[in-house]
Amino acid sequence: MSKLAMSPIAPNEALTAPLMSISKHPTSSAITGAHNEFICGARLDNLVGTYTAVTGLIESLKDDAGLSKDMNIRIAACFDNEECGSESAQGAASAVTEWFLRRMASGGHASAFEEAVSKSYLISADQAHACHPNYRAKHEENHQPMFHGGVVVKTNVNQRYATTGITHAILKVIAEKAQVPLQNFVVRNDSPCGSTVGPILSAKLGLQTIDVGTAQFAMHSIREMTDTSGVMHAINLFTTFYNTLPGVLSNFKM
Repeated sequence: MSKLAMSPIAPNEALTAPLMSISKHPTSSAITGAHNEFICGARLDNLVGTYTAVTGLIESLKDDAGLSKDMNIRIAACFDNEECGSESAQGAASAVTEWFLRRMASGGHASAFEEAVSKSYLISADQAHACHPNYRAKHEENHQPMFHGGVVVKTNVNQRYATTGITHAILKVIAEKAQVPLQNFVVRNDSPCGSTVGPILSAKLGLQTIDVGTAQFAMHSIREMTDTSGVMHAINLFTTFYNTLPGVLSNFKM
């Protein structure tokens, strides 16, 4: 209650209060390393995904010429409660997302929403486990994401990630335009696999979806660690995604 005691609200005036663990480190987050190549802080999973997605959207709006010709609606959606299943009013499993999208597509004919979904593409941006040098055996031999190796594309045949061959191919074209390197991650067959909002939204909305993220250590710990170049690569990738998706899809042959 010490923090509460320092606020204008007296402890006996608080009706409820969330309980959160915080680091005792003097700085809650910091850029560190001999060459400022790392970021350490709490909740990088998934503040990094949120920051890079929103920043990519904002950066894409600076291209006035491209924006004026873009018939798509550019969206960055951020959800709560992903770590505990997303089944809340503010989570990805809520009906709110579909409600918002239907309102955006309203004004046309009866099937405008469904037709818009079939022409859409979703990037689920959530962090990826980097291969720790002390625990290399935890990763499959040919799928070991590294710091400064680019954005990680995550695939799981049990649909714990929503990536498909088609959505991966589309992102490869976008990444080439952005000059952003990609890494591939597939969990070992004898290891459990976490999930993201990607499969949830893909199943609920019928959206083409891919799961990506930047590599990090110590996921879900009080002080996580990622690389600075991963943040830069993700912003560049998402900016290019917003700016070029219509052209990429129109030229794509399946």
